[in-house]
Amino acid sequence: SSGVLAMDLDAYSSFVALDVEASKPLFTAGLIAGTQYADTEDAPPRRPRHGLEVLKRGVQFWDTSSLVALVSFVAHLGDVLAPEAAGALAGALASYGEVVARCKRPQFHVACGSSDLLALGPKGVGAVAPLRPAPPAASYYAFAPAAGWRVLVLDASAVSLLGHEPGSAAHSQAVSLLAQAVPAVSVAATAGTDLLSLPDPLAGVEGAARRFHPRGGGLGEAQLGWLREQLSLAEAASERALVLCHRSCLRDSCVPEALLFDCDAALAALGSYAGVTAAWISGADPAGGYGRDTHGVHHVALCSAAHCAVNEDAFGALQVFDGHLALRMVGRQPSPATRPQGWPETLALPKSGKLIAAPAGEGSGVFFFFVSMWMAVLQTLLVPMEPLFRLLTSKEDSPSPDSKPPSEEPHAAGSVALGRVPTSGAGTRTAPPQTPPPPPPQMPPPP
Repeated sequence: SSGVLAMDLDAYSSFVALDVEASKPLFTAGLIAGTQYADTEDAPPRRPRHGLEVLKRGVQFWDTSSLVALVSFVAHLGDVLAPEAAGALAGALASYGEVVARCKRPQFHVACGSSDLLALGPKGVGAVAPLRPAPPAASYYAFAPAAGWRVLVLDASAVSLLGHEPGSAAHSQAVSLLAQAVPAVSVAATAGTDLLSLPDPLAGVEGAARRFHPRGGGLGEAQLGWLREQLSLAEAASERALVLCHRSCLRDSCVPEALLFDCDAALAALGSYAGVTAAWISGADPAGGYGRDTHGVHHVALCSAAHCAVNEDAFGALQVFDGHLALRMVGRQPSPATRPQGWPETLALPKSGKLIAAPAGEGSGVFFFFVSMWMAVLQTLLVPMEPLFRLLTSKEDSPSPDSKPPSEEPHAAGSVALGRVPTSGAGTRTAPPQTPPPPPPQMPPPP
């Protein structure tokens, strides 16, 4: 009947509205790494000036692209400046700051890299990472971009030569760690040689051991303890976590030189709270890469902007939905060695033995994901048929030649005029009162 058809159309409209709501991300993060800017000539494979041009186009993308509307914050995964910028630091910072100031996003979170430390020194990295806590506070922090989520910004140089002044206890600790791992470093350290000046400190070293480069770094026990604490708090609060760190912790996601010194301990920390961490984003591998660990965590190593060819880009965005992540990358693809098929687009959230509930009012992630998918199919199939539905409805409601004229009374308050008949009582149809027609006039008899 027309009333049933009208109700079906209303139900269809409600599901379409549900589909639109479910398709909105909880938050979106702009992504870039390795701009390595300096006002110097190209030093292949790096193009320091081109890195800033890529950032300019990234800002335009985050501010105007319909694909990533409403970017919540931008994450720069390190190597903002090139080491050569140290010779003209004021100009390099001014040029970089001018581009960042164009971005409409209020937050620019930076996970500093080795190039930043070479250009600015351990005490000067705040110039490119203003949200990073200043000493003596810890150099890592967390923030909440949306209900049910926390972002952890780690310091990949907490244990390193570059991250501490020579002669400090932390610097000496890093020298001892490297000397134990790499024979050439041990010899140089014993001789008092500047380890950062070694031409090929990893000669003869293969595999994951190449992460122990004098310019490398690690989290250290204090930061690992903080990471475990944050993941534990997130698990207790039924939250998910997103990790931003210049270096990766998954061996198969990047080249060995881009790994943390203590990558295995960091990966074990994620596994101790399975299902909490959704993704680990890094930026130390210029070629880029991707991998997924045994607990379902996505490890995304961003390509370097300064290593792009002319007119090539390397930036993107990560959209976080209630039931999945969506990676929207522009330009360079990851290294074929780790991801020959290119960047993944849809990233499923990891599962755990402990139920991770969605925040109140946001519903079940799995439910909305499948509803979104099926409603998109229904919308595609039914939207072209809606005019036909309305035509059928109007034909069913049209009075036949033998029917009585409809009532001229308005619909009762709250009723919907889509072929529905108002009811009263227990759904009994009520008809408007009918007025009998007047008798025909009497004609006078003929004379």
